Amino acid sequence: MTLGLLLVAAAGRPAQAQSPRAALESLTGHWTGAFVVYAHDGTQVDSLSTEHRYRWEDGVQVGTQIDRYPDGRVVRKTARNYVTDDGTLICEVNPPDGALITYRGRVSDGAIVWHRKTDAGVVESFRERVVDTPTGPEYRINGFGVYPSGDGARSHLHFVGRYRAVHQDVSTGRE
Repeated sequence: MTLGLLLVAAAGRPAQAQSPRAALESLTGHWTGAFVVYAHDGTQVDSLSTEHRYRWEDGVQVGTQIDRYPDGRVVRKTARNYVTDDGTLICEVNPPDGALITYRGRVSDGAIVWHRKTDAGVVESFRERVVDTPTGPEYRINGFGVYPSGDGARSHLHFVGRYRAVHQDVSTGRE
């Protein structure tokens, strides 16, 4: 199960209606924080610290993510976020195993809502946004996933991410 993959998508400011490009733009910079996973009954099943960096290259937002697990494992992922001609947001995540994961998204109520459903039965849906707080911008993730196992059982998980901007230049709002 690769729950940390969910962290690589983009976010948006909640205060106003946004274009898909503006929603992606709000995540540009360097972020660190915690990502916590809960079972359907509220029991915490995983927690990790993560670092994200987003920048623009030729009209595509590119990202790198480093996840640090309590057992010492470190996992690095990359992503490409962009807007299609019809306004759909796309997030392509490249985990270490090389299996491309694609999310489709749209802006809703000041957040990007991402979703994917696979033939194997994996379903993930989550909201990402950047909000202004008294202590500075905070990147937030709230979502759920359904993950089938080989024996036909399914894990139903809820996840929450909270990240703070690192080395933020407040004059431009960017790293």
